[in-house]
Amino acid sequence: MQRQSFFIGLGLTALTSLASLSVSIYPGFGQSTTSESQPNKVTFFCRQIFDKASGENIPATVAWIPERQGNIRFIGWKSEYFNKSGWTPEERCEKVAAKFQQSYDQGRLNYLSYGTTNGYPIICGLANQGETCNSSNQLFTIKSDSNPELILQRLTDISEGGTSVEILQSSGEQMYIAVQDFFKKTPLLNTK
Repeated sequence: MQRQSFFIGLGLTALTSLASLSVSIYPGFGQSTTSESQPNKVTFFCRQIFDKASGENIPATVAWIPERQGNIRFIGWKSEYFNKSGWTPEERCEKVAAKFQQSYDQGRLNYLSYGTTNGYPIICGLANQGETCNSSNQLFTIKSDSNPELILQRLTDISEGGTSVEILQSSGEQMYIAVQDFFKKTPLLNTK
């Protein structure tokens, strides 16, 4: 059975199963864990986290939230599905963190949503509800047989501790996650 193309936040090992939460993280990718070294703006980067399901450290896209003086986890990269395309989990983590940062800095990361580009399902960052995903706002590609709506739902579930009604929004058939609400409600990582 092929492993899922990525591991969202706090323990998704496949589209159909969630692993338990992990509160331990390990610094990685040259990032400091002290708030004194962090900028006074939201900053996305990669960090090694412990995946309780596999018992291994994995790279994760993390965001520093200055208003909360802490980091939140967005996506843990575990699958090697994209290795055959030249993308290791570490490389995907670094690239996606850079895309999140660029979208945020340009004011285009108010909502997360999903769509398709080049025949693959994607997760994208949007400035406004009603916009559509395309290659210019794509944050990352997911495995072709993955359900992007389910992935957004699971990301929301993680931020809400299992319930997603407060930050999940929809406009017609399309689902949107308000990123600012995600910043406010997602549990902070334990940096000790």
